[in-house]
Amino acid sequence: MARAPAKQAPVKGNFKKNQMTLWLSVAFVTVIIMSLPTVLIVVFGLLPTFVAYVIDRAKGKPAAYCVGGINICGVFPYMLQLWTGDNSMNAAINIMTDVFVLAVMYGAAAFGWMIYQSLPPIVTTFMTVIAQHRVSTLRAQQRELVDEWGKDVSTPQEILDLGEGIELVDESAPIEEPDPEPQAAAQPAPEPPNAGTAETPGTVPGEAT
Repeated sequence: MARAPAKQAPVKGNFKKNQMTLWLSVAFVTVIIMSLPTVLIVVFGLLPTFVAYVIDRAKGKPAAYCVGGINICGVFPYMLQLWTGDNSMNAAINIMTDVFVLAVMYGAAAFGWMIYQSLPPIVTTFMTVIAQHRVSTLRAQQRELVDEWGKDVSTPQEILDLGEGIELVDESAPIEEPDPEPQAAAQPAPEPPNAGTAETPGTVPGEAT
């Protein structure tokens, strides 16, 4: 007998998520309507940040963060002036039509862009100098080890890099064995049997005397 398909529980997660999104949208629109002067200053004051975010193709958007951080520093004093004073559209328009205010906001953004363009090469140069100093220290330590323990503690390439003129040994070349010691002086040849003289006949081996 086939089993009856299990009834699926009603999905409530999506409904709650959609409901939360709806309430957040309503709250966002309400805040915009109630604080429209602030929104005006933020939109026009942070234009360089929006542009940097759009044109930045790097991973993580570093240009947008760098420009935006300094740009907000130029916009925030005038937002505070709006909040502590006349928080109306006329006050926001008067702020945004002031040339000095625009120079401060966009000048801060330009300073952030200048930091983004100039700081990485400076940091790269600084890190290169530190790395070269570290390499020099390691070379000196390696040279001391080679002087103390010999060429066996390093590879031929490392010995060449040290620049100390250390003579390398070609392991593929045949090893020349030292010449054998000179043989001992030749022993004098044994004298032949006595052949005798004219007066005394020689003794022949095996002949009885």
